Amino acid sequence: MQSAEINQLMHAAAQDAIAYAAEQHQLTLDGSAESLAVVDTLLSALHKDQQHRQHSGEMLFTLCNIIGAYVGEVFIKLVGGEWNNNQQDQSAPYIAVTFGDKEFPFASVCYHKIANDDTISLQDYVRQAKENAMQ
Repeated sequence: MQSAEINQLMHAAAQDAIAYAAEQHQLTLDGSAESLAVVDTLLSALHKDQQHRQHSGEMLFTLCNIIGAYVGEVFIKLVGGEWNNNQQDQSAPYIAVTFGDKEFPFASVCYHKIANDDTISLQDYVRQAKENAMQ
């Protein structure tokens, strides 16, 4: 997949996250740094849902990817970087934001917050990623 195709795909996925948050959770994602707190609220609701009734693997994959795309788009807007299709492990390729020599797999962090640990904060993760990227 070419860089332009990945960028287009991830931008569209981020738009899907905005629509999902509004339609399913009445939350507004506006592309700002402050909206990352809203992402944490959304992911906490999904974590709570996951504890009561497990999302299908396909649904969890989709949610993590669209929300991760939104977070990545915010990061790129605030800090810079670009989407990269990492295929080092052919059995588990993934798309992440790269900035310099650093890689930020936002969808993976979303997954861990929903499925495992609600104490994870995407807002804090992005703040730390920004600090790491600027070193």
